[in-house]
Amino acid sequence: MPAANTTRVQNISLRISEHIRAVAKRGAALRKLHTLLIVTSLVSSGLTSLLTGVTAARGPIIGSGTQGWQLACLLAAVLSFVGALCTGLTQQMRVGERLAKTLECLGHLRALDASVIAERRADTEIATEYESLLRTYGDVLR
Repeated sequence: MPAANTTRVQNISLRISEHIRAVAKRGAALRKLHTLLIVTSLVSSGLTSLLTGVTAARGPIIGSGTQGWQLACLLAAVLSFVGALCTGLTQQMRVGERLAKTLECLGHLRALDASVIAERRADTEIATEYESLLRTYGDVLR
């Protein structure tokens, strides 16, 4: 293998390693955000249902009379707002889609890295696949 090709593959290997670290970090952050938004949405929605159901069946849980009903309604409205906000943010920010694409990219990078380490593929094939990854996952690899 000529020295120029060896250097080229070494440079690509270094870039792949850098991308793997960065994409793994981004994937972990997206997973954390996605989990936080989904769990918060589910918990607030569940609490809203529980609060309104119990209040309808037994009357105000906190306080009594008009003030108790107002407090129960206010609490239900706040919980409902939090759930809707988290659901809306998850969808608007496309967190799930971005996480899936990031993890897909990470898998391709790791596979290419394994190919480089195993030295079972031609240098031009490695370079071509790396260029393809850059085109396909440019938004993830930036």
